[in-house]
Amino acid sequence: MCGWKSTMPSSVDIIGRSFFGALAMTSSDSYKFDIRAATSVSDFLFLRRLRNRVRDQMTNDTAPLGYLQQLRFYVNQPPNVKVYIAWMSAKRAGYLLLRQESTGCFVTEAVDARFRKTGVATRLVRYAQERCADLTAEILLTNTASIKLHQSTGFEFSGDDGRIAIYRFKRQP
Repeated sequence: MCGWKSTMPSSVDIIGRSFFGALAMTSSDSYKFDIRAATSVSDFLFLRRLRNRVRDQMTNDTAPLGYLQQLRFYVNQPPNVKVYIAWMSAKRAGYLLLRQESTGCFVTEAVDARFRKTGVATRLVRYAQERCADLTAEILLTNTASIKLHQSTGFEFSGDDGRIAIYRFKRQP
């Protein structure tokens, strides 16, 4: 004991947590990452905004999506399509769309510009690989970032038509 009685409250709370330790050890949520199924209107509006921003990199329909079109997709989502949202720091960072077909899954992913080069795209692709044993990615030949991403996650070149490259991933048993 230091010889005096403190009338100041302790820096330790009732269950033993240190207030000062909590300040010193505050963990930033900037590294928290999660992927969840898209379920809310807000999720699907995020999907619309991001998809419209990156539509020049899409391989099929590149027309902008309107609110009504996105609302229809939200209400009448095809049973073979699953949409997932990547979250970083409690913010939507990207999306993953998996379309199940008889031959396997087609994969589409996009990452908001603020979250690029943070590993979000790689995590989205790995998440898809956990859910589908056979994945196909259609990528514009000019989209070198996406091609490198898919190659680095085990996709193999399957062919191209002069505009679009096909990359395939087959999970090994």
